[in-house]
Amino acid sequence: MPKTSTKRNVATQATLGTWIRLASIIPLGRTAATLACLVFAGVAEGLGIASLLPLITLIGEGGDPKGGSAKALDFIHGLGFEPTIGFFLTALVVGMTLKAALTLFAMHQVGRAMADVAVKVRLDLIDALLAARWAYYVRQPVGRFANALSSESAQAGDAYNQAAQLASEVIQVVTYLTIVALYSWQVGLLSLGVGLIMVLTLNRFILIAKRTARKQTRHVKRMVAGLTDLLVGIKPMKAMGRHARFQALFERDVKIIRKAQRRQSFARHANKALQEPILAICLAVGIYFALVVLDLPAGEVLVMSVLLVRTVTTIGKAQQGLQAVRIAEAGFVAVTETIDLARRARESLHPGAAPRFERAVTFRDVSFAYDREPVIENASFEVPKGLVTTITGGSGAGKTTTVDLLLGLHEPTAGEILIDGAPLPDVDLVAWRRMTGYVPQELILFHDTLLSNVTLGQPEFTREDVERALEAAGAADFVARLPEGVETIVGERGARLSGGQRQRIAIARALIHRPQLLILDEATTALDPDTEANIVRNVMDLARSTGLTVLAISHQPAWARAADHVVHLAEGRVVKVDSHAA
Repeated sequence: MPKTSTKRNVATQATLGTWIRLASIIPLGRTAATLACLVFAGVAEGLGIASLLPLITLIGEGGDPKGGSAKALDFIHGLGFEPTIGFFLTALVVGMTLKAALTLFAMHQVGRAMADVAVKVRLDLIDALLAARWAYYVRQPVGRFANALSSESAQAGDAYNQAAQLASEVIQVVTYLTIVALYSWQVGLLSLGVGLIMVLTLNRFILIAKRTARKQTRHVKRMVAGLTDLLVGIKPMKAMGRHARFQALFERDVKIIRKAQRRQSFARHANKALQEPILAICLAVGIYFALVVLDLPAGEVLVMSVLLVRTVTTIGKAQQGLQAVRIAEAGFVAVTETIDLARRARESLHPGAAPRFERAVTFRDVSFAYDREPVIENASFEVPKGLVTTITGGSGAGKTTTVDLLLGLHEPTAGEILIDGAPLPDVDLVAWRRMTGYVPQELILFHDTLLSNVTLGQPEFTREDVERALEAAGAADFVARLPEGVETIVGERGARLSGGQRQRIAIARALIHRPQLLILDEATTALDPDTEANIVRNVMDLARSTGLTVLAISHQPAWARAADHVVHLAEGRVVKVDSHAA
């Protein structure tokens, strides 16, 4: 089979799968009801306009109808109605009114479904992202997710809307072709032929619109991802005067997007503009054929011309609708690819037994590698319950990786991690994580109140819980001095607070749910020695007074001096374990 044919088949299957997936989001019953309304709306409009044919016969042809008019009049007589001028005018008005009412109801349902699709896609995306493994996040730009949640999800809803509009146009095309064929199979065949000529002639512009839409989506995604990353680290870029070079990078994407938009706009307008001359040429040929060759009555030819124009115009609208569908499809395909990728990286949260942390966490000959590059090799040590343990070592020694392994964010390639003797894979991982409080080196405070930053918006925590956590973290005094107290807005990434204040708020966040194990991952590295010493002293006092187990990851000597146990790492290996415990 030729490669071109194979690619075409693959593309067709992918498109079919995309639209099956899109249709499956909305309940089948609602979709069927909407399509039924569109069918009846198309029939009502077609019959209303078709009533013009016998009406003109009654007005201009006298009592000797023939052709399609005769069939229509005989059919109406058979129903027991008197085919008067008033009857046909009433049929026209009723048909168009019924069509408007049914279409309005159907489009109302489409509007609801459009919103439901966008919501469902967004919720699926959020669910997939939150359930993914930690390794997935470190390989993906955050801006990609932001773009998927906003514009691409909105395009998914628009794709459903455009698909419904296309279905409406197709139903009208079928209705008009049927009615025209009932009056005259020759004119029906002519309408179908003209429609096919139009479709085949203008199909190229649909392909252009599809390609440019996907290119535009791809480059917008890349630009948003780059801009998000830049804004996160904008301060050092501006401080060094190096932010201007990023302008050139964004300009490259913007130029490609602009070119794609221009081609897409040209394709859409060309598709619409070229339909009219094609229709005019074919209509002229059709009228000549009907009047001269078939010798049909002028009145009947006039009405049949109206039906021909409506049929072919509707075919043209259907083709424009297909073009709009192809454009909107790009966003839906992009966001579903993001969802599928995140779902494939879904974290395996084994239920297991309820964890019991009464003695120690033990690393036994644990090894771990990133992409076959060893990070931890045969590490063995303990984190005893109720004591302060510090893991120290130079940069790249594997300190943070040990924490990731302890929390189940990564799985060891060899060895095992035990909680009171129970292997970590055998315990409920979510329950184990809820027993820990975690403070990272790179603090993330949200542009919200201190209260919300400590509780993370969880309603089960009261104001008293917040005050207790702030007191335990040594943050109560400075929070009390703030004019708005815990209702103070901290600014973007906590910019309105000092480094030490941000650190204490992060510790309060980790303590509010009363964890049994507090993990400080390079939490004081960026602080000055005095601030670090105060936080170390505060954490030590907290551990001594409450029996809280603390695991501090740090290469700073302050933590090594204060800890009960010190695990020294070098190049992923445990080189020494010191014990200061009494």
